[in-house]
Amino acid sequence: MNDTLKGYYKHVRADVYKAIDGERTYQDKWEDAESRGKHETGAFILFMEHYLSEARRLESTLEDGGNDMFKGEGSLDFVRKVTALGVACMEQNGAPEREVPSYSGLLSGPTGNPNE
Repeated sequence: MNDTLKGYYKHVRADVYKAIDGERTYQDKWEDAESRGKHETGAFILFMEHYLSEARRLESTLEDGGNDMFKGEGSLDFVRKVTALGVACMEQNGAPEREVPSYSGLLSGPTGNPNE
């Protein structure tokens, strides 16, 4: 991690991944018996939008999104749910890795000559 960012983050990445993994374990316990929890990408997107709207509602109505006010669910709980749903989506439908783009074509003219 970049030294300038070390003091900026409240939690290390391993702790964040642990929280996401715990949420995935919880989600797996509640799989629908008929579908066995299998959904197309579009269904996951709808589920994620639903929980993001809950996070937005809390952020717009409660101080600090309700994260420090009570033991109920705050906006960060919904962020954890959405992130874990993204993991479940990729587990079921594929996990494409980020490709590093080649900028050479973007910096050159139509014939590939950067002087055009």
